[in-house]
Amino acid sequence: MKIDKGLTEKAFKSRFGTKEQCLAYLHDQKWSDGYHCRKCRHTTFCKGKQDFSKRCTACGYDESATAHTLFHKLKFGIDTAFAMVYEIVTNKKGANSIHLAQRFGVRQTTAWLFRRKVQQAMSSSKKFPLVDQVHVDEFEIGTPQEGEQGRSHSDKKVRVVIAIEYREGIAGRGYAQPIKDFSAKSLNPIFKDHISKKAAIVTDGWSGYKPIKKLYKNMRSQLSNKGENFTMLHLQIRNLKNWLRGTHSYCDKKLLNDYLNEYFFRFNRRNFRETILDKLLERMVEAKPKTYSQIICAAT
Repeated sequence: MKIDKGLTEKAFKSRFGTKEQCLAYLHDQKWSDGYHCRKCRHTTFCKGKQDFSKRCTACGYDESATAHTLFHKLKFGIDTAFAMVYEIVTNKKGANSIHLAQRFGVRQTTAWLFRRKVQQAMSSSKKFPLVDQVHVDEFEIGTPQEGEQGRSHSDKKVRVVIAIEYREGIAGRGYAQPIKDFSAKSLNPIFKDHISKKAAIVTDGWSGYKPIKKLYKNMRSQLSNKGENFTMLHLQIRNLKNWLRGTHSYCDKKLLNDYLNEYFFRFNRRNFRETILDKLLERMVEAKPKTYSQIICAAT
C-alpha cells in the first residue's frame, strides 16, 4: 500500500520514467548553485563525454551527473535506481532487498547494498529537535527470556530508546536510537540529538533518567502503569516492532540504527507525502558517495 498520494506510480513514471529524465534531475539538483570544478574550482565548462555531464574548460576534468553522489558507480540503470528509491520511500511497509531484487531484476546483494545507501541518506540532520510535549521510553527487540520481566540484561535482545512528540492526543514527530544499556549515559544521546531543552518531557520512573533532569528543567516522571499512561508511545513502539518483523524479519544489531532512521524518515514526513521523494533524492545528491566495500565493512 502506498503512502505517497501526492506522487502516484503513474505520476512517478511520467516524471522519472527514462534515464534522460533521471539524469536531468540529478544535473539540475547537483549544480543548482552553479558550477565549480572539483579539481581547480574554475566556473566555466563545456559539455562532457556523457549526457548531462560537464567538462571544466580550464583543467579538462569531466564530471557526470551521478559522480560524487550516492548514485555514483551504480551496478544498474539510473532509472532503475530512481524506481527503487520510490519503492522504498513511498511504500508504507518499506521494501526489503528480496522484494527489490525480484521486482527490478537485480541480485539481492546488489539491492541490499543500494538500499543501505538509501538508508544512509535517511539519517536525521539533527537540526529540528522535538518540541511541545515529548514522551520518552525504552524497549527491547528480541525473544523474551524465561523468567525475565521488565528491563532485562540478556545479550540476545537489542535495546532501543524512543522519543515521540505528543500533540493534542496524537503523535507528532519521533526518533529512536539503539542503546547499550538503560543507564543515563546510554539514554542521554537521544535527548542531546533530538529533544529541545524547552520541551515538556515525560518519562516513566526509571532511575536512568534522573541525572538527565538536571539539563532538562521541564522534564518529569510518571509511573507507566504497565503502559496505560503512555498508550500513544507504546502504540508507536508496537508499530515499529511490527514493521521490523513484517518487512525485514531479521535485522543485524550493527545495522539497526539505519533501519530506525529509515522508519522515522517516513514517519516524520507522513503528512508531507507530495515532497518526501524529492527530499530523499536531494539528500542522495548531497551525500558523500560510499563504495560497496565501505558499506560491507560497516556491516561486519
